[in-house]
Amino acid sequence: MLQHLYAETLLCPGLDLSFQWRFQNNGWGLLDVIDPESPTRGAFEQALERFEYTVFELAANKPTLIEWANSQHTLEDPADQRELRLASAHVMQQSIEILQGMQMMTDRAEDPVRLSAIHHNIGDVMGCIGQRSGSVHFLEQAALSYEQALELRDENSTPETWTQTNFNVAVVMQTLGQLEDDIGLMKQALQLFKEVVNHIPREHAPDEWASAMCHVATLLCQLGTHRRGARTLEQALVAFQNAAAERSKDRNFTAWITLQNNLAVTLQALGEHEEDIGSLEASLPVYDTLLKAIDANDMPLIFLLISANRASAQIALAGESDFLDMAEMAVAAFENIALELSKTEYKNYHDKAEQQMQRARDLVASLQV
Repeated sequence: MLQHLYAETLLCPGLDLSFQWRFQNNGWGLLDVIDPESPTRGAFEQALERFEYTVFELAANKPTLIEWANSQHTLEDPADQRELRLASAHVMQQSIEILQGMQMMTDRAEDPVRLSAIHHNIGDVMGCIGQRSGSVHFLEQAALSYEQALELRDENSTPETWTQTNFNVAVVMQTLGQLEDDIGLMKQALQLFKEVVNHIPREHAPDEWASAMCHVATLLCQLGTHRRGARTLEQALVAFQNAAAERSKDRNFTAWITLQNNLAVTLQALGEHEEDIGSLEASLPVYDTLLKAIDANDMPLIFLLISANRASAQIALAGESDFLDMAEMAVAAFENIALELSKTEYKNYHDKAEQQMQRARDLVASLQV
């Protein structure tokens, strides 16, 4: 259930960017429609594997998937891994042609199940490319493919595949809403995710249920931050807490990191909106627990992103409490983050860290008066 190539949003107010983290390891359903003896299947399987555990910024008009794969630098990938991902990007784009050829050869009346799977899989690959490249065209094409799949999938007779496709439609809508700053689309995605949550049996599929609930919570947080709505942020907090019951550090470490980070970000956003020192203070130990659990050598970019979130929470708390020492700690944290990012070619990330560092310095200066 919920096999897809997409990534969950890793909220990052510390750098004021929207990051995606591909860690689900559940794109293997794409292989089911390809002949096991075909060399294409082997190449595609390797391509799927090489897109696992990748972090990327969600932004419009980025380079193509191939250029994205080639642009990964030492902070996240060693050189040989970049070359492998580059080759995999070519395979991903070629796979669309392969799947479209299979679509033409599959008779709707004779094998509707196989045809619906092909439509769904084309949507997956299109969506993967669109999400990483920020291409509205690819995302819209993904949505069209899912609509074709849903013509052959029914809520009553094929509830699992119907839920799976609707989940992915919601992901596409969420991504388009973020890229185009379209609150209407994000609200539609939220409603669809809520419907998906209600169709997933929590007791039999806890991981899938938690994934859908995390999308609900993340969208609520994004909408609450955008609209500066305390009630929406409070709803996001409850949704994350509910999902946390099914996402433990031992069961799925990377999924747990994303949830806990986003929960802390929601506390931080609520604290900033309500000028609530208690919520801001509550976010810091959650960040601390995460940073202690993560090996900075294994996950350097994730470690820096969460460190930036913690430092931004310190800025907000120092501003509300006039705590000079905390503001100075935030300056030191962003100085280190900016230094580490300066060693890479992630210029946009480095510039954002520099801006936050200056923000913290300005706060220190104001508190010293």
